[in-house]
Amino acid sequence: MTRQKSDEQRKQQIRDAATRCFVRRGFAATRLLDIAREAGLSKGGVYFHYRAKEQLFSDILDAQIAAIGNRWSFEPAADQPAETTLRHLLRAHLQTVEDNPDETRLTNLLVSMAVQEAEFRSKLEQALTAMRSLYAGVIERGIREGVFRAGDPTALAQVILALVQGLGAHAALDSNGKLPLRVDDVVDDVMQMLSSRVEPAGATSGAN
Repeated sequence: MTRQKSDEQRKQQIRDAATRCFVRRGFAATRLLDIAREAGLSKGGVYFHYRAKEQLFSDILDAQIAAIGNRWSFEPAADQPAETTLRHLLRAHLQTVEDNPDETRLTNLLVSMAVQEAEFRSKLEQALTAMRSLYAGVIERGIREGVFRAGDPTALAQVILALVQGLGAHAALDSNGKLPLRVDDVVDDVMQMLSSRVEPAGATSGAN
């Protein structure tokens, strides 16, 4: 094993331990000593790679933002109806929130810290921009196909993101990281909201 590979594996070990500490204790309450203990290392072993927890937290966020960017930087299949594509996209998004509780909790921690930290706001916006763009593109195609109601695709995409983030906040509070609603039920509700076939409020079938 090369020295470079060994160092990277050790840094990943430290990042994994730090993520668990940050989501469990919060950023302010976490010390490098806590991270070292969680990783099964000496404080010096952590300090060799990371001189401050701010540097470590930033490294973790950069890795997470890169992973989110890779996850969302693709072109949806153009040969599928927009309705089908959006169902798959939203279901996968919600399932990822539930299947990766530490990532979900870290994202919620980033949201809370972004209020006062411009650097964290910038990193969060990178992730949200990628998600919003992908959702908006599919919604715009659905509007052209006539299956989604007319509206601003970006605004509708923002509504979906707000819903997912709200559910993610609930999942972050759950000891097992579970969403408060069934994924398929959420997907059905979103599709109904967007559908061009929804009757206006107060409409009654067959009434004149």
